[in-house]
Amino acid sequence: MSDQEKVLVPALIGLEVGDAHELAFAARVVAVAADPATPLPTAGVVTAQDPSAGTRVDPAATVAIAVDAGPADGGGDGGGGGGGRPLPTPPPGPRDPAGTKPVG
Repeated sequence: MSDQEKVLVPALIGLEVGDAHELAFAARVVAVAADPATPLPTAGVVTAQDPSAGTRVDPAATVAIAVDAGPADGGGDGGGGGGGRPLPTPPPGPRDPAGTKPVG
């Protein structure tokens, strides 16, 4: 597939998981759990993604995301979360929505 037919992976880090799924869908990629054996939580904030924002991929490619579900409501120890394979940490600084260059 030529580069012109590829799509850009959007910046998903920092978004609520539902918003990340919507943005991924709009960008023509699929957000999935970093660990395929563990389903994504329905709430929480995306803390990592692979491939990184701005990468060109084939349409319908998967983007592995890690989600911090935060403490569980109703007491208890709040459970785990995370797990799976570690994802690379993006460089600091704001990015445009496609994650391709610094803002400002």
